[in-house]
Amino acid sequence: MIRFDQAAGLEAMFLRLRAAQPALAKLSLPQLLAPLDRLAQIWRPGGEPYRQACEMLAGTFSRRAVEAALQGLAMGLTAPVLMAELNRELGRADLLDAWAPDELSIGHVRGYPLGVVAQVLAGNVFLGGVVAIAQALLTRNAVLLKLSREDSGFTTLFAQTLADADTEGVVATAVAVTSWDSSQESLNEVVRRESDAVVVWGGAAAMEAYPPTRCRGRVIHYGPRLGVGLLLDGVDLETTLPALAWDVALWEQRACSSPRLLFVEASNAARPAEVAKRLSQALGEARSTFPVRSLTLDEKAEVMSLRELAWWTQSAEVVAPPGSMDHTVLLAADVPADIPLGFRTVLVLPVVDVNQLPKMLEPLRDYLQTATLAAPSALWPAAVDALVAAGLTQVSAAGAASARVLGLPHEGEYALRRLVKLVGIDLGIGPLAYTDRDTSGIAASLKT
Repeated sequence: MIRFDQAAGLEAMFLRLRAAQPALAKLSLPQLLAPLDRLAQIWRPGGEPYRQACEMLAGTFSRRAVEAALQGLAMGLTAPVLMAELNRELGRADLLDAWAPDELSIGHVRGYPLGVVAQVLAGNVFLGGVVAIAQALLTRNAVLLKLSREDSGFTTLFAQTLADADTEGVVATAVAVTSWDSSQESLNEVVRRESDAVVVWGGAAAMEAYPPTRCRGRVIHYGPRLGVGLLLDGVDLETTLPALAWDVALWEQRACSSPRLLFVEASNAARPAEVAKRLSQALGEARSTFPVRSLTLDEKAEVMSLRELAWWTQSAEVVAPPGSMDHTVLLAADVPADIPLGFRTVLVLPVVDVNQLPKMLEPLRDYLQTATLAAPSALWPAAVDALVAAGLTQVSAAGAASARVLGLPHEGEYALRRLVKLVGIDLGIGPLAYTDRDTSGIAASLKT
């Protein structure tokens, strides 16, 4: 990891990446995937990087969560999985390697890299840097990563192992892991001026630092998001609530997929209260799998404040283990203006009809992304339609909110597609095309 204090150093790094990117773009697909597949082998459970990462992240996340994430990482870097990812997100894995004709062999399309992509990372989940590197390399873009000040060191470790796996050096040379103080505006300006695309992860302040109007290249914002859950009648609470507790506890609610609001279909008045009580029990039992990290004094004060506010204002019933701050379940009648965040806190809310969700969630629409759905299988289509109408763009089954290996659309778009420039060649057909010409040689040349 390279830390910058002066703009000149960052400018030189962009020059280096711009020089390295053409060689990356010329790699064939097998040449690109080979070092990533070797990287998957390096990160298999039991290896030295795996051990270092587990030790590095101890105390921030539970060991079970870290181990599961690293196993998913090793699986996700294998060539078959990456091929499937490219086919899904780009339409065809060779989009950046070859021209493909349309059904009439008149129009041809190929993808091109954007160039040098800057990824401004958040520090909430340690795999963010891995995702950023993979997205850039799979689209043949060189990448500069700006680490969050909360970064654990994992991203730097991962980049080092990428260099070990890349025997030719072409792939690793196109990656730079950097950091600087976000208040240094001269360095932020270098990113705005030199990047062919800026991908920003994190809170509102990070988004505001890289507005499209001030950046030369494409700007992609992945801002703060709020996870919600929906539990309908007809599901078995004995199996469903432990699965929901898993989603809450896995990343200590630091992931945008972690449910913070749980809407419960209220076919009878007692149903939400029953769910709140049993969810609290399930969260207590989840401690054996995901031990609760020690809270600081300030964090304990924050938990106590939100509980006392609920008690004094009677805005919610507090369901929590006596004498413990391990988790908090709040049973409320309406969506509050301020949503409690973190510390395994879940707000349980009744909903009589799922079609009411768009109206109930309207104030939060700009922050919605992932919904965790617990419903009988026959009710999934209608429930998903209601969630989509409310503004959700991803729906997971209970217990799988963070389980992806293959990519899905992120905030309604395929991430890889947003890092590719599509170019079309039109050889002409129909009454608007000049007739006395021969394009057969061009079409043949595009196949080589």
